[in-house]
Amino acid sequence: MPWAGLVVGIIAVAAVHQFGSDGTFDKCATIAPGPLLIAGALGLVACSISGLASWRSLRLSKDHPRQVVATISVGCAALFALAILYPMIASLILPPCFG
Repeated sequence: MPWAGLVVGIIAVAAVHQFGSDGTFDKCATIAPGPLLIAGALGLVACSISGLASWRSLRLSKDHPRQVVATISVGCAALFALAILYPMIASLILPPCFG
């Protein structure tokens, strides 16, 4: 499963971003911070599990192309987790209907 971190990470960050952006524009007073933090936590869990699956594939595989894909996938999962973490922090710092 060397592609897990890349594929699941993209889906997780897109889902969390879509949930946060639609919720903030449609009903900003009720979406932040509680439901946004829950969606972000679920996205972080998905990125972490998929990144670990890619890491395991990297460690166990002897095939060089699979190792390259797994390395890229682990890095992408970490980057996507960071992209999910920043809006979570912002939802704690900024007021719900800021701007």
